[in-house]
Amino acid sequence: MTDDKPDKPADESREEMCKNFRNELEHLLNRNSMENGSDTPDFILAEYLMGCIKVFDVALEKREEWYGRKTGDWHSESATERGQN
Repeated sequence: MTDDKPDKPADESREEMCKNFRNELEHLLNRNSMENGSDTPDFILAEYLMGCIKVFDVALEKREEWYGRKTGDWHSESATERGQN
């Protein structure tokens, strides 16, 4: 599948990528009127969802520590190796 956006430059910082993603998320929420159910502004929903992603990343790090793996090791394993088939 072809992406209609060019690849992100290699020198783009993680902080800048997160800022861009949050802005795109805010616009996506607005385009799809996802704020209607809660009557919450798009930017607040986008900030909330970004917080969820950050907390999930922390949970993944803690899981990896629990299993004695370095953070990120789980990316290289298949679902079968993790027992998730």
